[in-house]
Amino acid sequence: MKLKPRLRTALRQHTIVMMSVGATLLLGLLVTVYLNTANVTKAHAAASGDYRSASTGNWNNAATWQIYNGSAWIAASLTPASTDGAIEIQSGHTVTVSASVTADQVVVDTGATLTVSSGITLTINNGAGTDICVNGTLNNTGTITQSSSTYVAIYGTYILGSAATYTIAAGAKDTVYSGGRFKRNGGTLTTTTGFFVINPGATFQHNMDAGALPLATWGANSTCEVTGVVATQPTNLNQTFNNFTWNCPAQTQKEDLGGNLLTINGDFNCISTGSGSILLGSGSPYNHTIGGDYNHQGGTLYIATTKASTLTVSGNYNQSGGNFYYMDSVGGGDGQISMTVTGDFILSGGRYVVSSNTTSALNDGVSTTNLYGNFTQTGGVFSETANTAATYGYGNVYFKKTGTQTFSLTGGTLSNTINFTINSGAILDMGTSILTSGGTFTLASGGGIIVADANGITSSGSSGNIQVTGARSYNTGADYTYNGAVAQNTGNGLPATVHNLTLNNTSNLTLTSTISVSNLLTFTAGNFITNANTLVLGTSTAVLGTLARTSGHVVGNFKRWIAAAATSNILFPVGTLTDYRGANYSFTVAPTAAGSITINYVYAILTMGGPNFFDSPDSMQTLGTGYWNTASGDGLTAGTFSLDLTATNLFGVNNYAKLHLVRRTNGASPWTIQGTHSAATGSNTIPVVHRTGLTSYAHFGIASPSGSNPLPIELISFDARLNKNHVDLTWETADEMNNDYFTVERSSDAKNFEMVLRKQGAGNSTGALYYSGIDENPLHGYSYYRLKQTDYDGHYSYSEIKTVKYKSNEEESGFQISSVAPNPFSERFRVSFILKKSADVTIHLINSSGQIVFKDVIYTEDGMNQYDFEDNLGLNPGVYFLILYSDDQKISQKVVKK
Repeated sequence: MKLKPRLRTALRQHTIVMMSVGATLLLGLLVTVYLNTANVTKAHAAASGDYRSASTGNWNNAATWQIYNGSAWIAASLTPASTDGAIEIQSGHTVTVSASVTADQVVVDTGATLTVSSGITLTINNGAGTDICVNGTLNNTGTITQSSSTYVAIYGTYILGSAATYTIAAGAKDTVYSGGRFKRNGGTLTTTTGFFVINPGATFQHNMDAGALPLATWGANSTCEVTGVVATQPTNLNQTFNNFTWNCPAQTQKEDLGGNLLTINGDFNCISTGSGSILLGSGSPYNHTIGGDYNHQGGTLYIATTKASTLTVSGNYNQSGGNFYYMDSVGGGDGQISMTVTGDFILSGGRYVVSSNTTSALNDGVSTTNLYGNFTQTGGVFSETANTAATYGYGNVYFKKTGTQTFSLTGGTLSNTINFTINSGAILDMGTSILTSGGTFTLASGGGIIVADANGITSSGSSGNIQVTGARSYNTGADYTYNGAVAQNTGNGLPATVHNLTLNNTSNLTLTSTISVSNLLTFTAGNFITNANTLVLGTSTAVLGTLARTSGHVVGNFKRWIAAAATSNILFPVGTLTDYRGANYSFTVAPTAAGSITINYVYAILTMGGPNFFDSPDSMQTLGTGYWNTASGDGLTAGTFSLDLTATNLFGVNNYAKLHLVRRTNGASPWTIQGTHSAATGSNTIPVVHRTGLTSYAHFGIASPSGSNPLPIELISFDARLNKNHVDLTWETADEMNNDYFTVERSSDAKNFEMVLRKQGAGNSTGALYYSGIDENPLHGYSYYRLKQTDYDGHYSYSEIKTVKYKSNEEESGFQISSVAPNPFSERFRVSFILKKSADVTIHLINSSGQIVFKDVIYTEDGMNQYDFEDNLGLNPGVYFLILYSDDQKISQKVVKK
């Protein structure tokens, strides 16, 4: 019985230790251990009569060998043969068989070489264990005859020379193990079924012209390499290979494989075809399958000439060079070839040609490419070279993945008549890539597209993500997502009605026209800017659509279809460019007829427009800076509803609980109340006002009692600049309400301020106003200026601090914190600090355990600086230490999270 080949031991049968019950008889066996670096460490039991090489030399010279005498290795007097024990060629030695010999149990160590000379025969007999184990190199330039039932294990390299012979008798077997290689440079080889096993990770290299591949058992991840073809391909290509490589730089002919290479379970690598090419099959239609990746590095490959052949790549398609053709134009190129790529399509170099038709019959040379993974082109040419016409010689590319696949075109050329289609169920993420070709583009119903180009989806011309010169078709049943990093337009190609519409762009999206969403409208980030257009959710009273909102809103007109039913939480996310002004309807009594509601938020400075009125428990006297303009339509009548209005960053709110929801019929009507007041909720920064029992649609606003929520000016700018020996002070407002006067204050330390000048305010104004003044006697060194605004009721607010440096005789390097506010803080605070030079400042926030929970670096200007901290970390309430570093200076301040 043979030992397992992986042990790679070579023991004569008469040296095996026989064991009996109760005792073990040692037969004078000395066990020595040696390392085999091919794969594993092995133990070799030396026995009398075993041989090993003593140096590089001829097999047939006794001086080349040592023999084991039972206790030590000694110089051999005879050369080894099959009647002797195990024969080992040690690492670093090259042993050459220069006269015919018969042997078995031969081990060629890693780093060792056994060479059979030309005209010489090495006969391998069947002995105990593995008959030849090749960990290093076996170089056959003569003849090796493998007797019946022998076993050869190749972990290193077996080289069959161009004039050599390797004959394998019936019942014998050769196994190439992982990392091993059988390289056939030519010669004669027994290739019939049953002799060769190419294990996982092993390689058979056919490095010759013509000849035959062995009919082998190809293990998973084994490789068949064809490297020596010049004018004639090898036979036996009709096997099921695992990995297959064609790399024949000396090739001069086109090799028609005749449909033999049908199934490759692993990767197919096309590296070189010299000046020739590979044709997978001509004539009959063939279906080729690649279970792994197709890698095209060089050379030329054609799928077919005529007929409806197919090529399926279950992994990725990777091309970095060479030429890949669907059709061989020598045969007319009139086939209708189909290729499917389940993984990603990656083109970084070379030519990928989907049609090279030279005929002009209807539908000749029309190819189909089905892509289920991502499309990436960074170089190369993706094209067709056919006689261009509408009905022949073009390519169709279909994006077919169920879910999202990306399209990235950052280099190379995509040109000529290539038609692209996004199938139902597939979503193509274009990013900022531009799809150009001379063909058409179709987004099918049920498909989706994600675009980031500033011009969105266009119907023609050289703008937008889709810029094909043929027709562009965008289905109303498709899904559309805008996710750019810059401001986008919907584009003139977006249908008037879409299935799903998603916005995920913090730089906002402007509607080119009115858009209706029949199914799902998603606000992920950013605002819809409608201008004179309208964003509509739903298409009728039977198709209302659904809204999903994470962030963002509509700046302009937003319309929703409403059913004749008692329905809660009908959200209208509207607002200004900077602030959210959401309106939420809940019908407690259903409308008598279904229809629609349209809302837009109007920014304006408002007054009560009539006598003040009482709304339990408050007397209303002031209003905010905008209102919700609402209108019913499409037959919506009556109904009773509750309304919740949300207003982020509403000016001057310091007591949100005192806010009330008020109503007026139109801009010429006074503000009144309808329904029943409910106490406001939320916070001063995000107040939510509530009212129930409303029955009509008009203008809705937010009001508050006198003095509870003073409304400051909207300050556009405030500046202080040195002008020779005085300081120019200027500021600009956009809107003013209840504004009594301004005071400019000055300080030498940014803490203790004194008045420099005072200017009367405009009271109430909705236009831009400009103010100016002069500080005739600025302080020497650093001066800090701020603008104070005071309302008629005495409430006031401050601007940011500005710094001026005047006649400073020495360089100052003061570094101090002026203020941290608010402190304690809830979600954010602002730190104001002085650094009397321009420098980098490192900011740390440290918890009470001494851990750094936040770090930032900013560049500061000479003088007063400010830094706004926003708690996006979800900090726990407690004490923290704010530390600022600049060069070797350090300042700190305790802050409290409440």
